Amino acid sequence: MLKFQVHSPGKVILHGEHAVVYHRPALAAVVGLGTKLRFHQQDGSQVASFQLDALNCTLEIQLPEFNAFLADFRSKYPADSTAKLLEAVRAEVAKQLEQSAGSSTKPHTQRAFISIYYLLAGAVLSSPKDAKLTLQTGFQVQVDSELNVGAGLGSSASFGAALATAFLILAGHFDSDSYLQEENQALISTWAYESERVNHGTPSGLDNTVCTYGGMLRYVKGQGFQSLRIQKPLNILLVDSRVSRSTADIVAKVRHLAEGFPQLIEAIWQACEELVTAAVPLYESFGNAQDDSAKFEKLERLFQINNDLLKAIGVSHPKLEQIFTIAFKRGFFSKLTGAGAGGYVIVLLPENYECNEVYWKLKEELESAGFGVHVTTAGGEGLRVSPLDD
Repeated sequence: MLKFQVHSPGKVILHGEHAVVYHRPALAAVVGLGTKLRFHQQDGSQVASFQLDALNCTLEIQLPEFNAFLADFRSKYPADSTAKLLEAVRAEVAKQLEQSAGSSTKPHTQRAFISIYYLLAGAVLSSPKDAKLTLQTGFQVQVDSELNVGAGLGSSASFGAALATAFLILAGHFDSDSYLQEENQALISTWAYESERVNHGTPSGLDNTVCTYGGMLRYVKGQGFQSLRIQKPLNILLVDSRVSRSTADIVAKVRHLAEGFPQLIEAIWQACEELVTAAVPLYESFGNAQDDSAKFEKLERLFQINNDLLKAIGVSHPKLEQIFTIAFKRGFFSKLTGAGAGGYVIVLLPENYECNEVYWKLKEELESAGFGVHVTTAGGEGLRVSPLDD
């Protein structure tokens, strides 16, 4: 019986938030926090069961009904018709949820079910092993996440990449030992992007790419991605402000500001681009030991400058300002990440930070103030698959 586990990391935007919307470069990196998916088949079962701990729910797909859906779709459309498939899946999931739970299903749960059904159907329909493949053996999937939903850490892309990997293995696209081959990583990223379409409509493609491949990426909207050749991950403290917000609302607010003061805001976007240009060689050379201290100090200054630019466009928040103040008081540099107006703050941590008494005081003060604190890295490994112990 097939069984394995997938770890799919989340991401942070290091530089270029908001400016990236206006075709300026951004730098993104995977973080050590992520999504863990456990998969195992169940002999004799005709049910695919999904336990989603982050949403506190369990979803089920009856395989006979799923196979009937596949047969109906194959009779109407080509197997690679993803646009038609998503449309058909939305209708099928709506019908099933109406039958089982009426209209009481929460939006997050609905989107999760659509992503699951869509990715599973897509993997099976495009199976290289059998053009008429059906699922005859049930399985159980458990998904745990360290990423808060809607907080700017790429939780939906991480979820989608983990699901895509599991379903592509199940449908015979590749096995759990060959997922790192270039064409297989590209396939995972493509289907993770399709999952992002369910959640965000027209995603940039940044989140699914960095979650799949790992490391750090430079991204320009409409121009693709460039991987940075970093020497080692960066130590960071992720601080959760515990303030929820709407990314769409914040982007709209910034756009309104840009329309009112076009030359001024254009100058800020230009400064953000120059900042990314200055940051890339620092990230790529940091970790060589030579002049690391001086490079780290430059990164600290860039964090401060970037944060001040983001404040200038009005995307800070009193809780974020409290985090900045606590960090600066202890000698640490920080910036908001993502849309702002809540969400997370990144605090840069030096080498051997664990030996620094001031670090522990910083962590204690942030926790005492009610913030969530996670010590992790930026720029580590991407998605990975490993055996699942009994």
